[in-house]
Order: sequence, then structure tokens, then C-alpha cells
Amino acid sequence: MKLSQNSKTFLRYLAGPFLFILLGVVIWRELTAKNQLTLLIHQLSGPFLFEHQGELLLLLGLMPLNWLLEAIKWRVALRTVHPVSLITAFRATLSGVSFSILLPNRIGEYVGRILYLPADKRANAVAVTIVSSMSQLIWTLVVGLGGFVLLTTPLQVASQLNVSLFISFGIGVLILLVLLLLFFFRISRITIYVAKLFSSTRIQQWLLGPSQFERKTLWTLLGLSLLRYVVFLLQYGIALHLFGVLLNPIQIISAVSVCFLVLAVVPTFAIAELGMRGLIGIWVIGIYSSNTAGILLAAFSLWVVNLILPAGIGALLLLGVQKFWRNE
Repeated sequence: MKLSQNSKTFLRYLAGPFLFILLGVVIWRELTAKNQLTLLIHQLSGPFLFEHQGELLLLLGLMPLNWLLEAIKWRVALRTVHPVSLITAFRATLSGVSFSILLPNRIGEYVGRILYLPADKRANAVAVTIVSSMSQLIWTLVVGLGGFVLLTTPLQVASQLNVSLFISFGIGVLILLVLLLLFFFRISRITIYVAKLFSSTRIQQWLLGPSQFERKTLWTLLGLSLLRYVVFLLQYGIALHLFGVLLNPIQIISAVSVCFLVLAVVPTFAIAELGMRGLIGIWVIGIYSSNTAGILLAAFSLWVVNLILPAGIGALLLLGVQKFWRNE
């Protein structure tokens, strides 16, 4: 089905802002219904943030570690295509974040990264970048599924939805995880086989990027992805504690992993992700805490620290891409 020009314009420019506004209205109603606005304003005040500046600094300090691990992971994946320095990988990773603001589910990250590669290597690099992202998704599904199993009953009670919906969702995630693992560990064979089905040299180049992945490389990608996932959990735990949402480690891991799981499987735009994070956090973490304002502020702080700040830095780095290639 061919989309009309108006439909394309809406999807490209208006879908994200529209979803952002809609989610904002829902969150506003949640805050007002639970009389949390006063608490939210108090926690945003200067004295409150000054008292917790140590936690703020730790939250900010984990941001470069988060994206450094992602840069190392991307560099490992690129070895069979075009080796790059760690500095180049880090710059490309941040530039990719700036592109992710514009497109759904962060797919813009690929565009920003490959700008740092030679033109004849970019097609190959897209496929290996996707495999690198798959390693992160695997842990999101593994830990998220575990958290979902722990929280199925309280989530069902809180939402009053039919338990069969939760069972179906869990089975769906499990099937997706199994398929993803099979695909991930057989990526070399699969890409070689699929490439033979196409006569186009360009498509073959795109597909054959991961064909030289060894089992050691795949396990390295998974190990780095696990470290990055742990950083995510630490950041979320710090942000929750910062805004008065006091949970024990098991509660943090189970609730936050479910939040990450839902964000991973639900398509959204980066501009609307703030509202989505807030709404999911209120629904899931709200099982353990009635501090709706704190849950929302924790989601907001992570959105700014892990997405907006890196995107701003990445946008500045993009200004020097041409100069970067002249100096290579």
C-alpha cells in the first residue's frame, strides 16, 4: 500500500511530537490524580538537588562509561569490515545518538556512525552494527523476561487486565529471544546463505559484513552488552534513589528490567521516549512505590543524561566529519 504525501509528512515530522503530547497529557493526569505535583516541584528545587549532588555527579559520570562501552562494542564488530581507533568509534557512536532523535527506535544511530567510515565500507558496516545492537537486545530480553515473570501477578492485579494477556506477552518474548539467539550464533552461515540469493553486488556486500564473525567475537559482544546493561541498571537505581524512590536491589532489577523490555518491543520516537519512559515507569515501578513524581523525574533525568546530552555532543562532532576525513 502506497502512502499519500500527507501521510508521509505526518509520519516523518508530526508522529513523534503528537505521541509526545499525548503521553504528556496522560502523565499530567496521573500526577494530578495522585496529588504529586507539589512533590515534583519540591524535588526540582535547588536545595533538594544540592543535597544530592554526589548522586547527580555519579549519574552523570556513568554516562560516558555507558557510551564508551557501546563504542568498544561497535569497534569489535567493525574489525572484519574496517578497523577504527577507539576515539573514532566513540565519536561515531555519539554522532549516531544525535541522528537517533529524528527516527523511530534509534535506527538513526546507524546513519550517524557510518559517516565516519569510508564510502565503500558503509554498506558492510550497517549489517555488523545491527548484529552489535542485537547483542544488547538479547540481554534486554533475557533480564526483562526474568523481571516480567516475577512481576506478572502484581502487574496483573494493578492493571486489572486479563492474565492471559500477560502469559501471551511472556511467551511472545520467549519465542523472540530463542529466535534471536539462534540467529545471533549462526549469523555467519545465515548471511552467506542469504547473500547467495541476491544478484546485486551492493546487497551482497551489505549482507556479508558479519560473515566473518567468529564465535569469540560474538561472545565478546555479549559480554560488553552485559556490562552496559549493568551500567543502565546502576544509573536507574541512582536516579530513583536521588528522587526519593527507595527500593531494594531485587525490586530495582525486576522493575527496571521490565521497563527496558517494554521500551525495546514498543516502537517509539526519541522525542516521545520521555513520555513513554515516564508512563511505563509509573505503571511498573509504581507497584513498589507511590512516589509518582520521583519515578517520573528519574525517567526524565536518565532521558536527559543518556540521550539528550550525548546527542548534543554528537551533533557538535558531526560538524567536523569532513575535516576529520581530510585529516585522516
